[in-house]
Amino acid sequence: MSNKRILAISDVHGCYQELVQLLQLNDYNPKEDQLILLGDYIDRGPEPKRTVAYMKELVEEGAIALRGNHDQMFLDFIRSEDADKEQLYLMNGGMTTLESYVGKEHFPKGITRADLFSVKQLIKENDRDHVEFLSNLPYYYETEEHLFIHAGIDPTLEDWKDTPDYDKIWIRYPFLAFDHPHDFTVVHGHTPTQGIRGEKDNSVFFGNKKIGIDGACAYGGRLNCLTITGGSYQTSYVEGE
Repeated sequence: MSNKRILAISDVHGCYQELVQLLQLNDYNPKEDQLILLGDYIDRGPEPKRTVAYMKELVEEGAIALRGNHDQMFLDFIRSEDADKEQLYLMNGGMTTLESYVGKEHFPKGITRADLFSVKQLIKENDRDHVEFLSNLPYYYETEEHLFIHAGIDPTLEDWKDTPDYDKIWIRYPFLAFDHPHDFTVVHGHTPTQGIRGEKDNSVFFGNKKIGIDGACAYGGRLNCLTITGGSYQTSYVEGE
């Protein structure tokens, strides 16, 4: 790993075309580079299913894919009959993912309970490999100098690994507003960088031992790539549709 160039990308959200372009822009070579994907591969964007299929291919070639809150919401939706979890998922852009798996024609009269039940069964039967792939995603990845994670850690804990799994993919203010005491730099997504800055700027955000890379691509922002080579950082991006 120490000799490899690291490419970190987060919050693809179904923006398959932008991801392909971004990897091409950076001349990504799985034999020479370490690609780390920080979660949220589905929802909101136009091609969630195709994106998950591509993620599987990238991981098979050596990439590291982490878990995001949207990936977890999808799993909770698939596995549960809890109406609250279903509504949470649909309210957070899940409909684009369901349509990409079963087709828009599956919902001719809007969303009914019967529709939701049949969609879950279809995905579990026809796309079991995608469900298993998302189910096995780890919550973080460590190197000597960096921690890669979807949302962040609890900075008040002596051992950051005691951060609940829920917070690792959902935390915002407690992580973003306060410095953490550790020697490594946290590379994260989840919160768009314009939200961290408080101004409309989707570029990579460099804070105090934190680097935010979510460029809000699915909202018409950009898909960012943070490149780490030795001790130096470079950034690149592709504009969202």
